[in-house]
Amino acid sequence: MSISNPSLKNPCQKFIDFKSDKGKFFYYDKAKEEQIEIPLPIYFVVLDELVTISGFNKRHDCGIYSNEVRSTAHDIMRVKTFKGGESVTGLYNDVKDTIKAMGGKFTKSVYALKVSKKEDPELVNFKFKGASFSAWLDQKNFTENALVGITGLKEESNGNTKYKVPVFKFYALSDELLETAIEEDKKLQEYLKVYLSQIPEKEIAEADKNDDPDEVDETVVNSALGRYKREVKEEAPEMDEEEGLEAPSF
Repeated sequence: MSISNPSLKNPCQKFIDFKSDKGKFFYYDKAKEEQIEIPLPIYFVVLDELVTISGFNKRHDCGIYSNEVRSTAHDIMRVKTFKGGESVTGLYNDVKDTIKAMGGKFTKSVYALKVSKKEDPELVNFKFKGASFSAWLDQKNFTENALVGITGLKEESNGNTKYKVPVFKFYALSDELLETAIEEDKKLQEYLKVYLSQIPEKEIAEADKNDDPDEVDETVVNSALGRYKREVKEEAPEMDEEEGLEAPSF
C-alpha cells in the first residue's frame, strides 16, 4: 500500500455467520471477545457477493479461511488453516478435492447494508455455507431493488441429523433506503477494487500451469451464480403479502 494508505481495512462493521445446528446468527465482538447473537428478524439490502472458503480442520482443531473471489473459474483461491500450516493455492476446480479434504466448504460472502428501526444502517458481511448457502441460492427471483428479510427458520434433516435453515423474504425497497445503499456500496467498491487486485504474480503463474479452459467446473460456476444480481436479468419477485405481515419501514 502507499505511504498515505498503509493498510487495507474491510469497511464492514460486523461479520455475521450462521450456526445451522442451533439456528442462530452471530458475530464476534472483538472488544468483548465473545460471540454475540443477532435475533430475528434481520433486514438488509444486498450490495455485492463474492465467493470464499470457510470450515473447520479436525486434524489441527482450527478454522479454515481463504481470500474472496468473484469467479471460481478465473480467480485464484488461497486456502489456509489457522493452525498447522496446511494450505493450497489454485483455481477452485483444480484444488476443490484438497479443500474438501482439509474441511473447507464453498461459502457465499454477501456484503450488505443491515437496517433496523433501533439502530443506524451498518455495512455487514454474511457468510452463507452449507444449508444456509443452499437456502440463499434457492431464491431464484432475487432482485437488487429489494429489501431482504430473514424472518424465521425451518427445520430440515439429513438422515438422523436435524438442522435449521434461514427463511428469506423480499420486500419493496424505498427510494430513501436505496440511496443510502448506493452510497455505502461506493465505499465498499473502493475497498474491493484494491482488495481484489492484490493477487501475487507468483500465485497467478502457478495457477496458470493447471488452467485448462475446457475443464472448468460448470456445476460449481452455475450453482454459485457469480454476481448474478448484476449479471442476470430475472423477473422481480412478488413481495411478501401474507395476511397480517407488513413490509418493514426504516
